[in-house]
Amino acid sequence: MTLSKNGEICLVLLVAVLFILPCLMLGLIYEAEPYHMVAGEPVKEAADAAGISVVDMKGTLWNMTGATGGKTYTLTDPAGDTAIIATQAFDSAESRDAAVRLYNAHAPGKGKAVGSMIVIGQYLIYATPQNSPIFAKLVPALQQAAKAQS
Repeated sequence: MTLSKNGEICLVLLVAVLFILPCLMLGLIYEAEPYHMVAGEPVKEAADAAGISVVDMKGTLWNMTGATGGKTYTLTDPAGDTAIIATQAFDSAESRDAAVRLYNAHAPGKGKAVGSMIVIGQYLIYATPQNSPIFAKLVPALQQAAKAQS
């Protein structure tokens, strides 16, 4: 082997370690939420379980392919914090995941609303404000309810 061959081998190993390996690790670590039907109203049930009050609830339909309807909740907790949680059910995993990709494709403030998003079964759940203490309390209850139904 010549010096240039050793340099090429080192370059290939460097590329593998810096770029390919992290992508593979991320794919192995991150587990996407499987598409399954979640019965009932997961946000309302999780809010009741977390001691959060539902102040208002309205039906809504997002203008997206595969959206089948959802609800917008206004929630308050005993500390006086308020959050708006919007849910939308989708008819397939592909349409739900396309909505998530569309949301992530925009930078905050440039077409992307500032909020937090979580996927539970067929539902896409979006909360504003982004760092809402209500959403922080609601997420564990939502995940627990999703695990119980799957």
